Amino acid sequence: MRAALDVLPHQTAILDHDGVIVLCNRAWLEFMRENGGNPATCGPGVNYLNVCENATGLCADEGEEVARGMRDVLGGRRESFSTEYPCHSPTEQRWFRLTVTPFDDGPSRYLLATHENVTERRHVEIREADMDAEVRQEVALRTITLRNEVNELDSFIGAVSHDLRAPVRHIQGFLTLLRRRLDPRLGEEDRRLLTVIDGATQRLNSMIDELLKLARVTQTALQIRELNLAQVVLRAWANLAPETEGREIDWVAGDLPVVRGDPQLLTLAFENLLSNAVKYTSGRARAKIEVGARDVGDHWVVFVQDDGVGFDPRYTERLFGAFQRLHSEQEFSGVGMGLANVKRIVTRHGGQVWAESHPGEGATFYLSFPKPAR
Repeated sequence: MRAALDVLPHQTAILDHDGVIVLCNRAWLEFMRENGGNPATCGPGVNYLNVCENATGLCADEGEEVARGMRDVLGGRRESFSTEYPCHSPTEQRWFRLTVTPFDDGPSRYLLATHENVTERRHVEIREADMDAEVRQEVALRTITLRNEVNELDSFIGAVSHDLRAPVRHIQGFLTLLRRRLDPRLGEEDRRLLTVIDGATQRLNSMIDELLKLARVTQTALQIRELNLAQVVLRAWANLAPETEGREIDWVAGDLPVVRGDPQLLTLAFENLLSNAVKYTSGRARAKIEVGARDVGDHWVVFVQDDGVGFDPRYTERLFGAFQRLHSEQEFSGVGMGLANVKRIVTRHGGQVWAESHPGEGATFYLSFPKPAR
C-alpha cells in the first residue's frame, strides 16, 4: 500500500476515523519537510485534525476550515470535502487543492486526503484576470472618451446650427427685398433663378432646424418614468392632424406595453415614424398604418407598419443616418433627419431600431425597449 501511494505525484495520506495518519506517501513527507515539518509532527501516527487546528506555519490560515471539513466527512454530514488555499513560501507563490474522500473498510471509516499543486493554473487565472481588468479599464476609458467626444460634437453642431440661422434669415430677407425692388424689370428666367435660390435657402433653414433638434435630442436630460406606449402613440398621432387632414387612412393600434422612458422624446420618435408612414403612403387613395408590439423575452419590440412605396432593402443602413434619403425631393419632401432622431432617442432608452421593406410593398420599422425591472 505504501509503495502504491509513493507512485502518486500528489501529496497523499490515509487517515483513520479519528483523523490519525495511517499511511502517507513520499511526496507528503517531502512537502512537510519543505514547510518546516517532519514525520514526528506530520507523519504516520500523528492526528492530522489536531495539526490542522493548531497549525502555525506558512499554510496555517486554512487549518480550522480543513479540520471542520474532515470532521464533517468522518461524521457522514458531507460526502466529500475540497478546498483551494494559498501556501506561499519565502521564494514563490503557491496554491494547493486539498481533496478529502471517505472510504470504508468493514466497520471502520477512513479518509483519503490529497494535496494537489495548482499553482500553474492559478497563475494562468491571475494573468487572465489581470488582462480582463485591463481590457475592462481600457474599454471604460474609451467609452468615456467617445461619449465626451460625441457630447462635444453635439454641442458644436448645436452652436453652429444656431449661429447659421441668422445669416440664412438675412439671405431670405434680402432675397425678398431684392425681388420686390426688381420685379418690374425681371424676366422669366430671372424669376426662376430667384425661386431656385429661395427654395435652397428654405431647405437650408429646414436642415438647420433638424440639426438643432438632433442636438437637443442628444443633450436633453432624460425624464424617465413608466409610460403606457398606447398613450404616447395616440398623442403623436393627434399631433399629425394637419398632415392627415383630407386623407383616408385605416389606423390600426394593437395592445402596446408599458415601458420606462421620457414621454416627450418618445412622442417625438413616434411622430417621426408616423409622419413617415403618412408621407410615403400619400400615393394611395386609402392607406393603412398599423402600430403593434411583440413580447420578446426581456424586451418589447414595437413596430410601425405602412403599405406605402417602401424602399430598397440594400440601403436599410442608410435610413438612420443624418440627411440620408432613399427618395428624391421631387417625390417626397424632407431633409432626411427624422429617422436619425428616432435612432438617437431609442438608443438613449437602451433599445435598438431597424427596418424591413421592399419597393412597392410598404415598410415596417421596429423599436426594441428593455422591460422595466420588477
